Amino acid sequence: MAQRIAIPNIENINMKNHISPEAKYQEFKVQWYFHKSSWYRRTNGEGYYDGKGCNQFTGCVSDCKFFKSFGKLKANEGFD
Repeated sequence: MAQRIAIPNIENINMKNHISPEAKYQEFKVQWYFHKSSWYRRTNGEGYYDGKGCNQFTGCVSDCKFFKSFGKLKANEGFD
């Protein structure tokens, strides 16, 4: 798994432009619980892993936008 890159809470829009699209992708990738396909997000944090979706043990599922090891996110792109 890639080493996590800490991206601080950025208030200044100009600072966001200094974060590479790859670094942003990697930071979002490790936060599996916010992925649209994660069991955590699908169940609103209630319940348990249902054997489907992104999770902390097996990583992302093939239909997740963060499935690939490397990628890039545009400046306005997020989890969805």
